[in-house]
Amino acid sequence: MAKDKNESASSDEVIFILEGKITDFHMASTTVNLLSEIEKNLEGKILAGGIAAALNGMHGALATSAMLSLYDGEDMYNFSGLVNGKVVCGVFEEADKIKDGDNVKLVVAQRGDVLHVHSLLRIADSLLMMPLNTFCGERAFFWNCMRFARNISICVWVILFAGFFLFIDVSLEKKENLIAAFSLILFLPPLFCFPFEYWTYKSMLGYSTYAEKIFTAYGFPRPDDFDAQRGIARFEYRGNSFFAINFELAMKKHREKFNISSA
Repeated sequence: MAKDKNESASSDEVIFILEGKITDFHMASTTVNLLSEIEKNLEGKILAGGIAAALNGMHGALATSAMLSLYDGEDMYNFSGLVNGKVVCGVFEEADKIKDGDNVKLVVAQRGDVLHVHSLLRIADSLLMMPLNTFCGERAFFWNCMRFARNISICVWVILFAGFFLFIDVSLEKKENLIAAFSLILFLPPLFCFPFEYWTYKSMLGYSTYAEKIFTAYGFPRPDDFDAQRGIARFEYRGNSFFAINFELAMKKHREKFNISSA
């Protein structure tokens, strides 16, 4: 399974849902910067005993944890905060869009003193954050690969057949030569594309099983068929637009495709 830089849940790791308001939110592009942000918060504010203890605990837990360091240097954001008094942390591409006080629904797992966030759903605008390269269940991923192979084959057919009829005078060619040429054009693209996409499916299977585990924790219907990419939509943040997964849109299309009742 492809797991390099994919902080996936191990097969025996228990993941569960945590809902609440995220407070004392900190975000940075690297683990070192994240710890510095927490230290500044501690130094620059006179905090109540409970909050100060929680932040101190957060800093200590993150400082001894290696779970965030895998993504340092990439276009991802490390974050930490408190939800229902528990220290949570994770890494997402859109984590810089989280605000202190957001109501969230999290898929988490206990790792030492920290709850590692596998996925985050912001309630206010249905922004769904998923791990890197993790967006659809196993069955959905398989059919995505097969559809891609089909589409590429069709494109190659169109190009090759168009070129054949544009540059070759069919009336001057022998019948057996035409049959051989048509056969090559017809069979070579799928013979190449479908095995290649099946290899892609097998080599990246770990990402889809990871996504399916997250969708199951959320309680999504038919998690193996769920494709979060169908919910890609535009969001607004501080006057700028960005594209990310809208859970409500993805779920609406999912229910329509498989005729799933919303009841």
